[in-house]
Amino acid sequence: MTVVSVVACETYDPEAVRRALEAAVAPLGGMGRFVRPGMRVLLKPNLIAPFPLDRAVTTHPTVVRAVAEMVQEAGGEVWIGDSPAGPIRDSESFWRRTGMADVAAATSARLVPFEGAEWRTLRGQDYFIARPLFAADLVITLPKLKTHTLTLYTGAVKNLFGAIPGTRKREVHFRAPAVPDFSRALVDILELIRPGLAIMDGVIGQEGNGPGAGGTPRAYGCLAASADPVALDTVLSRAMGCRPGEVFHLREAAVRGLGVDDLEEIEVVGDRRVLNFGPVRLPVVQRVLRVPLPGWVSAPLQRVTRVRPRLTAPADCAGCGRCAEACPREAITAGRPPLFHLDQCIGCMCCAEVCPEGVIAPHRSALARLLGLR
Repeated sequence: MTVVSVVACETYDPEAVRRALEAAVAPLGGMGRFVRPGMRVLLKPNLIAPFPLDRAVTTHPTVVRAVAEMVQEAGGEVWIGDSPAGPIRDSESFWRRTGMADVAAATSARLVPFEGAEWRTLRGQDYFIARPLFAADLVITLPKLKTHTLTLYTGAVKNLFGAIPGTRKREVHFRAPAVPDFSRALVDILELIRPGLAIMDGVIGQEGNGPGAGGTPRAYGCLAASADPVALDTVLSRAMGCRPGEVFHLREAAVRGLGVDDLEEIEVVGDRRVLNFGPVRLPVVQRVLRVPLPGWVSAPLQRVTRVRPRLTAPADCAGCGRCAEACPREAITAGRPPLFHLDQCIGCMCCAEVCPEGVIAPHRSALARLLGLR
């Protein structure tokens, strides 16, 4: 059976994190099962934007450092790379504010900007993937345990969306605005990259309107690992309260044979008690209608029930313009506050992800509320 290992870890104390990570990877065969001497190993943390660490938006540097040290002890050369949701204006500041500069200084790991890309085609769709992901011998995805206003849950698979450099992410959102289409795109990226190991930072994650500053930090008190990122996400998303099949990209990945999304086929080892999260506040999301309807009915119905961004506190807007930069449809005019052109909005909520003040939240239409769409 596919193995998902979970361990308790309630603090980011370096020694506690290291002990917990060793315990999490041990049932999988230890780091030496994945890393051979001389291998180039790319660590892909979730660095969506350089938010303060106490907002629990990004993978904690203590976790990244511990994994880097374990890889090096197994004989691997460590690279650390990611591309945030919006453009990087100052790369040195980005690495410093996410804590990755300190990790690199302490471990001699190489910081790898995701700038240049290689073109790949899969199922008739074009993707531009950052070159370091193909140059590495092994990719380890290091996600943060969070909710997501578009996909409901974000983890090891969704973390790979950062493989697409900079504003090229907007191209994928533009051509795949609906949740099922975007979910298929996420699985395409998974199929192109195929990480060999997934390690989840669930010490402190998010609930509510994640994955950016709009999410609410929540202590989950765990670390988890698996050679199957789909299985890892299945276990943790179900622990958060997501129903079977509700996280579309996990079901799609399982259908393609890229992982396991059936709990009956997953062996959870370690301290299973840490998965008793209790009630988790899930975000407002675009609920996909599952009743088969003619296209001329379902398409407009999806449009009018789609979530839209709304400013929750206009006076707190910093006027930074990052929401406008991230919007794939250019449906936002920068300002303080910005102007949202909702007739052009596709409901991707990229604006909410990058808002440094966390003042953009998803909003349901009256029809969506009437139909009971969450």
